[in-house]
Amino acid sequence: MRMRIFWSLLLAATVGGLVTPSPCPAPLVWRKGEGWTYERHGVTTAAGNPADQLKLGQEYQARKEYRNALSSYRRLLRRWPTAAAAQDAQFGIAECLSAIGYHYRAFQEYQNLLKKHPDTKHFDAVLQRQFEIGNLFLAGERDKAWGVRWFKAPEKALEIYEQVIKNGPFSPVAPEAQYRIGQTQETLKEYLLAVKAYEKVIERYPRHTQAEMAAFAIGRAYQREAQRAEYDQNAANQSIIAFTDFLVRYPQSERAPLARQYLIEMQQEQARGLFQIARFYEKQHKLQAALVYYNEILERAPQTTWAPLARAKVESLNLRLSPPSPAQS
Repeated sequence: MRMRIFWSLLLAATVGGLVTPSPCPAPLVWRKGEGWTYERHGVTTAAGNPADQLKLGQEYQARKEYRNALSSYRRLLRRWPTAAAAQDAQFGIAECLSAIGYHYRAFQEYQNLLKKHPDTKHFDAVLQRQFEIGNLFLAGERDKAWGVRWFKAPEKALEIYEQVIKNGPFSPVAPEAQYRIGQTQETLKEYLLAVKAYEKVIERYPRHTQAEMAAFAIGRAYQREAQRAEYDQNAANQSIIAFTDFLVRYPQSERAPLARQYLIEMQQEQARGLFQIARFYEKQHKLQAALVYYNEILERAPQTTWAPLARAKVESLNLRLSPPSPAQS
């Protein structure tokens, strides 16, 4: 009996739900020349001409009703794709997407604007916006799709910076975009690729302020490469060369004191590595090879704390390697 009552009530509720009218939050609307579109309940996203359609989108955007603005801008592009207002609508779509957190999609929409209208009045603003989106991903912004923020995506920063440079290799943001490629590679721990990126800054924009920063960053990138789990003598040597070159080219730089500090640290580390190699050969009774490395410390790093130890070793090994005098024999 109870089960019969339960099923009767369930059936009544289901039928009632089907026959009871309810407001549709996004009705399906058909317009000639446009096809079917969804519109939110009580929201107007259609106007009679491109100018009014653009104004409608801009009003929604100004009120931060970004989804309504997107609907308005997209209708303009569907209905009047060749109108003068289409550029502004495409730019507005990108801005709205970025405002609601879809930064990578916004980057793509900015790029679509440049593809469709390479001489657009928004050119400089587009490059600036794309550059700023790259900065967001470099700073740890998570990629957003289907309303969900997924994983951090520094790789997208690389793509965006490279596209900015391709779009405008001599634009105001290009030198910094090239520098940020190096920073992104360092974030990914690709230090040698970072060096190549910084070298391009100096090569392409030698008079820009980023060139000085890049010269310093080259030394730091080599330094980080040298400090990996297995100490890399070649990277250490390159770091020393880079910091020395920086001090020659920019002796009055505010980074000069730090460059000297890092240079001393790398020379100290280099000397330590050479001393360890020399000790290894000495323990293997390969005294000539050991002598070579002890002498190298004196030549490359005479100011380090390892130099006095190396000098004492050189004197000791020279005595051991020198042939006995006739009187001794």
